[in-house]
Amino acid sequence: MDIIDFLIGAFLANAMPHFIFGITKTKFLGMFGYSPKGNIIYALVQFIICVVLITLKYEFATILTNGLFIGGFMVLFLYFIFGKFLLDQFNK
Repeated sequence: MDIIDFLIGAFLANAMPHFIFGITKTKFLGMFGYSPKGNIIYALVQFIICVVLITLKYEFATILTNGLFIGGFMVLFLYFIFGKFLLDQFNK
């Protein structure tokens, strides 16, 4: 493991709480302030940085065979897609 692997994990893990705070409209300090939109944008920026770092460090075929990367990406990616919908459903 080197520093790039650490940064990949840190960006991927930190994107989820900021996205959750953003869609639940919880005030939480992110790179773009306390606003919900700022936290959502911050989560997307971290996710994009993570994807860029992975593609720079590893070949695409390697990513597809690593279950840890796939699992982390899928949880975050599905939450980006269905998070607001699930939040609305469970708040009824």
